[in-house]
Amino acid sequence: MNVRSLIVLCLFTLFLSSTALAEPDFEVVADQSDGLNNPFGVTFDSDENLYIVEYEGGRIFKMVPGGEPELFAGKPENGFAGDGGPVREAIFNGMHNAVCSDADQLYISDTRGNRIRKVDLKTGIITTIAGKGKGGFSGDGGPSEQALLNDPISIALNDKAQQLLISDLNNRRIRSLDLKSGIIKTIAGNGKKGVPQDGATSINAPLVDPRASDLDSQGNLYILERGGHALRVVNPQGQICTVAGTGKVSSKDGPALQAGLNGPKHICIDGQDRVIIADAENHLIRLYDPKSETVSTILGRDVKLRRPHGVAVHKGWLYVCDSYNNRVLRLKW
Repeated sequence: MNVRSLIVLCLFTLFLSSTALAEPDFEVVADQSDGLNNPFGVTFDSDENLYIVEYEGGRIFKMVPGGEPELFAGKPENGFAGDGGPVREAIFNGMHNAVCSDADQLYISDTRGNRIRKVDLKTGIITTIAGKGKGGFSGDGGPSEQALLNDPISIALNDKAQQLLISDLNNRRIRSLDLKSGIIKTIAGNGKKGVPQDGATSINAPLVDPRASDLDSQGNLYILERGGHALRVVNPQGQICTVAGTGKVSSKDGPALQAGLNGPKHICIDGQDRVIIADAENHLIRLYDPKSETVSTILGRDVKLRRPHGVAVHKGWLYVCDSYNNRVLRLKW
């Protein structure tokens, strides 16, 4: 090989390498100039309206397609008010995220208020559907309105099965609310703090601190642990195992059980059953691929994020709550 050919080959290799490592382009959907204060979660209704939930700001903003964020609910204060009335008058306490059903029922994790609340988007009326406002654990097997929750940190919706997943953080449990019957039950965690043994029955296993959960298309329940720095999965047979993270702080990519996480806060699952992780304390967005059993970084190495919390995939876009930069981003997915 002559010198000229060698130079061309080196340049081509460098091009391929830089292309592979380049982060995708993103768009700013809304930011501090729109009044956002610490956005933690996003969701969409059937008319493609976007809802943005603030944690510190205490408000929910609504964006119609092509429009600007407008106040939908809440006030910049912590408390509880509004049940049975118009959502515009509601007050929340440390909301973390929201999910919307195909029937336009908006569910909200009112975390510090120890409640799950629901807004009927057709009527605009807000109600509490789980929790009684004080921290505790009770109610499994009974109506969710009578159950006690303890920092229900995030929620996810299995719309087809009419099932709401609740990451009941300080109870160290994942709880399932049947939206048809109103019955709540525990589906993972025994209330004790610890790393679950691989292959253990999920309801008999300890958890460190379940921060988020979601279901894939095969019925696998993924559980993200903040202080556990790990991603776990419960298979349809009810057995739990760790699939990503070593339990120690790291930002290392590669084989999932050797890769690292650092205080991850939220997950969502895309159409290929890959798990997108808001790796908050690493200021990164990560991707767990169950087929290759690898973890990779998809955003945050070049683009500077600050403690991203909420992630959501919707119609070809990945939405990221870049929480402490007070903005919501999106990138093609």
